[in-house]
Amino acid sequence: MELLITAGIFPPDIGGPANFVPRLAAWLSKRGHRVRVLCWSDTLAHDDSHYPFEVHRVLRGRFPLLRFAETVVRLCQLGRSADVLFANTLDLESRIAAMLLGKPAVHKVVGDRAWEVSQRRGWFAGTIDEYQQAKHGWRLAGLRLWALNQLRNFSLGRSHLIITPSQYLANIVSAWHGDRKPISVIYNSTQLNPLTEPIDLPAAADRTITTVCRLVPWKGVDRLIQAVAKLDNNVRLVIAGEGPERSHLEQLSTRLGLSDRVLFLGQISKSQVGAVLQASDIFVLNSTYEGLPHVVLEAMAAKVPVIATDVGGTSEVVRSDYTGILIPSKDNDALISSLNRLLHSPEQGRQLADNGRKLIEQTFSEEQCFMRYEKALTAMARQ
Repeated sequence: MELLITAGIFPPDIGGPANFVPRLAAWLSKRGHRVRVLCWSDTLAHDDSHYPFEVHRVLRGRFPLLRFAETVVRLCQLGRSADVLFANTLDLESRIAAMLLGKPAVHKVVGDRAWEVSQRRGWFAGTIDEYQQAKHGWRLAGLRLWALNQLRNFSLGRSHLIITPSQYLANIVSAWHGDRKPISVIYNSTQLNPLTEPIDLPAAADRTITTVCRLVPWKGVDRLIQAVAKLDNNVRLVIAGEGPERSHLEQLSTRLGLSDRVLFLGQISKSQVGAVLQASDIFVLNSTYEGLPHVVLEAMAAKVPVIATDVGGTSEVVRSDYTGILIPSKDNDALISSLNRLLHSPEQGRQLADNGRKLIEQTFSEEQCFMRYEKALTAMARQ
């Protein structure tokens, strides 16, 4: 099989999607498939010779219309001999290229792009589930959301197969096209024993709570900081990640007198994330929305007890009081209670962590995940 993969983020970018593409591409290459990756990048000055596949970069900072046109042209050039296009992101560009080339396209959908854009621009304040049911109307605000939905649906319109990382997302996506599109659920995965890179942290408090996420409103980091203010003074919070909310969150920490107990690491590498997790006593993901979070799998693989909100596909991996603790979204009291529960009962935390690690080994290993992708992509390539 010859495969062309698109990626909106790719190393040195960080995050689950950024790490997924190079690892899948390397695995498929070692299985004898020819793989090319086209990605957006902040700079073109990268040595990608260590990858066992071709990497082609488009400058992310270009004027959007020029970047769009260049991406489509490059996809058409690279995709002439491809058997299938796999859009990990860049759905619209991939759809147009697949249409021009007459090639089958597979799209991975990890969220609702229309809802995310509407959230960032302040056009819609509700949850992703509320967005799916909203009646947008014909005023300017409603027309904006209608246009976002149409663009999202058009981008996936020529897809021969849509892959989602959770059944929760599969249910959402099926409603966009009235069940007319084939959808396959392939769960996210993680490495069981990843390499870690040391990272310098200040002298540890007695106990460390960690969260790893983009610093955007729906990750609920502000409520996590507020919860830490209610805990014993020997507990600190380590926040790994970058985003538009960082300044606000730093100001909140200062206002609550937590400057010495809340540590902002900013953007760090995947291997450094592994080291931070290994140094943690509890991992928390306090989101109001998730597809199926990679970082929860990474925390479980690192044998760190997990507290997560019961949103999206998270409950498909966090089985409450067995592989972690699930709490209602935006329930600050439940968050504080669960944190205190694990802080004062480390043996319970160890049991949850052991169960979580076993679940990763049984169901969420990379080998199982990548074999499912290979099967799905090969089937499309043979059409």
